[in-house]
Amino acid sequence: MSLHKFCWMEALASSILFCFSSASAHAQIMFPEAKDRDFPTFNHAFREPSHPGFWSSHLREAQSTCGADTVRRSGKTVTADLTLAYSHNHIWNPQENANDPVRLRSYNGCLAAPTIVVSPGDELRINLQNSLPVDPASDCPKTLNTPSCFNRQNLHLHGMHVSPEGHGDNVMHTVMPAGGAWDYRYAIPATHAAGTFWYHAHEHGATSIGVASGEEGALIVRGRRRYADRARNDGVVDIDTVLHDRYGMPVAERIMLFEQIPYGCFSDASHRTLLQDSTTGTWTCPKGAEGGVENFRSQFISSRTNADGTRHDAWMLSGRYTLVNGETQPVLHVRVGEVERWRMIAGGGHDTLNVQIVKARFGDGEKRLRLPLYARHSSAEMTCDGEAVEQYEIAADGLTRQNISRKDINYLYPGQRSDALVTFRQPGLYCVIDQGGDTLNTIIPLRSRPQGKSPSVIAVVSVDDDNTAHSGRQSGTTQIRRLLQEGSEGLPAFVKARLAGFDLSDFAYFPEGMQPGQDLSDLSVTHRPTAFFAALTMPLASGAVLPPGQAMPDTGINGMIGLIQNELVTVGGASALPFSMDPTHIYHVHLGDVDEWRIGTRTMGAGTTTGQHVFHIHVNPVEIMDIIDDSTGESIFMPGGRCKLQYRLQEAGSTDDSTYSPEFCDQYHVFRDSLFVKPGFETVVRTRYEDFPGDAMLHCHILDHEDQGMMTYVSIDSDQTRQMSAMSAAGMSTMEHEHSGEM
Repeated sequence: MSLHKFCWMEALASSILFCFSSASAHAQIMFPEAKDRDFPTFNHAFREPSHPGFWSSHLREAQSTCGADTVRRSGKTVTADLTLAYSHNHIWNPQENANDPVRLRSYNGCLAAPTIVVSPGDELRINLQNSLPVDPASDCPKTLNTPSCFNRQNLHLHGMHVSPEGHGDNVMHTVMPAGGAWDYRYAIPATHAAGTFWYHAHEHGATSIGVASGEEGALIVRGRRRYADRARNDGVVDIDTVLHDRYGMPVAERIMLFEQIPYGCFSDASHRTLLQDSTTGTWTCPKGAEGGVENFRSQFISSRTNADGTRHDAWMLSGRYTLVNGETQPVLHVRVGEVERWRMIAGGGHDTLNVQIVKARFGDGEKRLRLPLYARHSSAEMTCDGEAVEQYEIAADGLTRQNISRKDINYLYPGQRSDALVTFRQPGLYCVIDQGGDTLNTIIPLRSRPQGKSPSVIAVVSVDDDNTAHSGRQSGTTQIRRLLQEGSEGLPAFVKARLAGFDLSDFAYFPEGMQPGQDLSDLSVTHRPTAFFAALTMPLASGAVLPPGQAMPDTGINGMIGLIQNELVTVGGASALPFSMDPTHIYHVHLGDVDEWRIGTRTMGAGTTTGQHVFHIHVNPVEIMDIIDDSTGESIFMPGGRCKLQYRLQEAGSTDDSTYSPEFCDQYHVFRDSLFVKPGFETVVRTRYEDFPGDAMLHCHILDHEDQGMMTYVSIDSDQTRQMSAMSAAGMSTMEHEHSGEM
């Protein structure tokens, strides 16, 4: 019996999301003794890792090294050679207790692409060669916003603040199959945030197929800027520099790329018919048959309603498991009392991860599970319903928070990242769970999963007692506070005091061109656009039409549409600009502009529905200023940023309340690049286009939505472009005047 089948949990009755108060920019608390002071004689014990492997060298188990030899450093230049091709691999299937053979598009033959580690100020070179075969003529090309041409690709550095032009983070350029190549060159700013990022395929129409095949990898920006050197680093200080013990040994780090590969088998070589059980709709594969990701409709957007009325979406029907760095339910080895940094990356394209860590217990309860043979400590059955292990989030989407957010459940939506400190108080086995939850708190529409989200096991943690670390019996809060106190030895007393209160404001991210402790709150707003997401019902309802510039997608699949407020077209009485790749219908801004966006989901006339989505923007992160409850028109936050009671994690059984939104509760003034969007709420964010002119993509990070048209771009014009536009307009005015004079 599998972990997936038998590990059923209930939400912990008293689980509450905590967000510690901080002396952050929002409180505008200044410490005069810190002003203009330098500390040249710090006895700070921070030791920079000599190479990436040092970070994980004292983990008990070996880390994934697939493709590691294709990434190399020479001085300030990091080079990665990526070859995109079909490769043969195996994925462990706990349901069958066997390896499933798969044939997938992948980088360097890896289920998870090699990890790339860089530092601020580096030049990153990625040499991408596309060795996939030419697409069949029947598949490519097709109408814009119709998923197709799966073997044409490019690359995106998700969350990185780098130029989107030329050979930079340019997802407008296509690398053609059968030998096409492109040399990406990224100049990483010296002020770039240190944190957890990732890279993945991003060709419009083929993004979901690529990422779901494993065309993705972790990208870590290493932080070594110390508090003593903040003046020479434009005020930037990295949280990495205090995450070590009293001897300077950095905490163990686990890079955890969560992948969801919906591989299936087909009845013919054209991949038109997915093999499924005729009774349940569950995907099937004959013994020895290779699974693949080839059919967009069947493997991403199909669903099935059973005789009892329950409905299952494609991911549920697949019976597949969330992988960790290409492995199914790996066993992680930890020692009692040690603190680890978990760099979690939600690399799946079509499901939410409600990450929870719970104690496994021996017994014959209703929630029995039997561990796989490779993970088993004994033959006794176990349950995944013990006490929860707290996660102390220090960074969201790679950007260090103003304060630590302590949580029992970590809600991760496609594209998001969470850096969390984790420690275990007692020896034994633990389950890392994708916890069950109400559909409203996931990206799956209610109509496709009305019964909610079922829990499943992502990994097993084996915690050993070395008989020396009795401090491991202390609470997680005490252990984390002790780590921060030891790691900040030699820093000013007021910095240590703030860290002891879980206040990270001395190390937190702040926008480019600003000063430590500043955010976007006090800036003058240039524009107030909106981005509303909706889905087209196909075929379109009688009388419904698409806005100008929106190409009609394949009527065999669900169309996707979004609108940005503008003056070009009117939909339902509101001026709007459709999400479109048509350059004549693009939203324009200039360097130095400050936008305040309102982001939500709503119907847009006949033939549209709302649903859940994930807003993602390239190049420039956004700051969450507020989240509004549409039913009341009021903020979900109290003064100071604490979440109102009705939105917090409640007792089991209350999750059907439409206002139940614990995933929003610790997001006040958090910077990130990917936001969960759901009916009933609008998120107010600000962003400043400080540098990097070019085209920054804006799309839904439910990747099959993106491929169907839920993508546009913001064109960021430089001052030079603005001047040229003004000169051109003046010239046209002069010509018109002269022409009228001749008449």
